Amino acid sequence: KNSSLVKMAESVKSGDSDACVSAGNTGALMAAGLFIVGRIDQVDRPALAPTLPTLDGKGFVMLDLGANADAKPEHLEQFAVMGSIYAEKVRGISNPRVGLLNIGTEDIKGNELTKAAFKLLKDAPINFVGNVESRDLLTGVADVVVTDGFTGNMVLKTIEGTASGIFTLLKEAFNTSAK
Repeated sequence: KNSSLVKMAESVKSGDSDACVSAGNTGALMAAGLFIVGRIDQVDRPALAPTLPTLDGKGFVMLDLGANADAKPEHLEQFAVMGSIYAEKVRGISNPRVGLLNIGTEDIKGNELTKAAFKLLKDAPINFVGNVESRDLLTGVADVVVTDGFTGNMVLKTIEGTASGIFTLLKEAFNTSAK
């Protein structure tokens, strides 16, 4: 009850703070957000939404990256709207491009979740650019990318592991050639 994380969430709820940031346990932060701060009206579930890097240095917001392993099409629509608002208001991107992570760019691709979400996103009050593939994420194909938390977390861990592996290979190559 007296942890800094709880005190931080209480400060947001009371209006003394506008937001909170934590390097602590993600699950505990999500719980504090839900149970102390509360949900945004018309948002059924929170989403983890970090900004990930792109080759041009602009980055993109991706959500959900692990808060909701199972999501419904309506959740992905809510994530898209939240991500679009965040990209515009916080990142300063006018009319941010929102993409749905999928196994192909064609409108008919995907599983039941992505097909149903695609239909909702086409009619949502966002700049929906359609399906995007994971191989294109770092090229800046969209300013906001939406997926369920299970898939998003797998993509995040793959990006992290690939970056770490490439860094290790480069370090070994530089150390070998320096001898």
